[in-house]
Amino acid sequence: MISHSDFILNAFIIFLPLIFYGPFNKRKHPLFVYVLFLIPLIITMTFPVKIFDSVLDLRAIPLVIGSLYGGTYTTLLLFGSMLTYRQILGGIELFHYFLSLLPTIVLLLLLIRTYEKSGAKKRMLLASGICFFLRVTVVNFYALLEGKETFFMASFIPSLPIILVQCVMAVMLVFMIEMIRSQNRMQEEIIQAEKMKVVSEIAASVAHEVRNPLTSVRGFIQLLSNPALSEHKRKEFSAITLEELDRAESIISDYLSLAKPQIERFESICLDEALSKAAQILSSYANMQNVEIITNIKHPATVYGSKSKFRQAIINIGKNAIEAMPAGGKLSLSYTVNEPNNNVIISISDTGIGMNEEQLNRLGAPYYTTKDKGTGLGTMVIFSVIRGMNGKIEVLSKEGAGTTYLITLPLNEQA
Repeated sequence: MISHSDFILNAFIIFLPLIFYGPFNKRKHPLFVYVLFLIPLIITMTFPVKIFDSVLDLRAIPLVIGSLYGGTYTTLLLFGSMLTYRQILGGIELFHYFLSLLPTIVLLLLLIRTYEKSGAKKRMLLASGICFFLRVTVVNFYALLEGKETFFMASFIPSLPIILVQCVMAVMLVFMIEMIRSQNRMQEEIIQAEKMKVVSEIAASVAHEVRNPLTSVRGFIQLLSNPALSEHKRKEFSAITLEELDRAESIISDYLSLAKPQIERFESICLDEALSKAAQILSSYANMQNVEIITNIKHPATVYGSKSKFRQAIINIGKNAIEAMPAGGKLSLSYTVNEPNNNVIISISDTGIGMNEEQLNRLGAPYYTTKDKGTGLGTMVIFSVIRGMNGKIEVLSKEGAGTTYLITLPLNEQA
């Protein structure tokens, strides 16, 4: 009769490597695979299944599958360990047992390379076939070497059903291992895809941010080619051109330092000066698009943050506003000081095409843009810069009625 408790215990132990195979799948060292399958091998030999007048253990499953996944060295270590432990258990002629195992050892060593190159279905067939071959050859060769000619009919045939169950369990174990391997490969591909996505976002963001100062440089170079331009204006435009080129270099340096972040230099920012400078930089691009820039600055105010990044954010908003007015229009820059709340509200509005409610809700998300050739990262940078200055940004817009950016920043009390 079959001891059900021993069989269930053996079945549970057979699938024990699955618990550790998933987390440690990247460790493909033969010694790791050897230890992983040695434990169920020893336990199944210690608690065999009693069937009819013989005993049957499921050692073939961890022995064969561990050898196929571990390689040549794992195969030799597993068979050596099994022979040693079987000698410790006693009741067997070790040399005869080794000779009966020899055909399976040779077969495994010959099929390891084929197994590595095979797909999941072929691996399941190979594992079950070798398990069956192991049981058939070991039982009968050992019986012949021991002179038990009647063993085949008396013991092997009655135990055939559980041998087939053993082969099915081997197929199940290989199937689960292949599922784990497949999931791990998918996870690695997803991680790699995420890394590539980050790289592409950074590349697109660099291109987008560098394009802004280069657009200004292009506009001022076109103005410098005008022979009627006064010497004073020529020097002024040349200085702005060099300043914008320096800003482009600074943007590139910022992205290159992402791998090694540095402490940002925060300082007092005069809003009247910052907005006037941004309007001056945007003027050449605005003229090309037939857009009039209007600045309404009545009272001086000072905020605290990164001067270059704040100017970059204002220029990004202004450039987006200009591009939202393909037929021309007005771009207004102003701010009001709210002394009771100790903050200042900056208003940047245009008379462009505007946005609907859905576009407003998605504004600031990476890769979302209302422009045909935009990336959406410029707007994301705007939101990030304002948040970094402990401020908040609100966007009001209506289709056909323009867009207004309201930026609320705390006043710099130390100024």
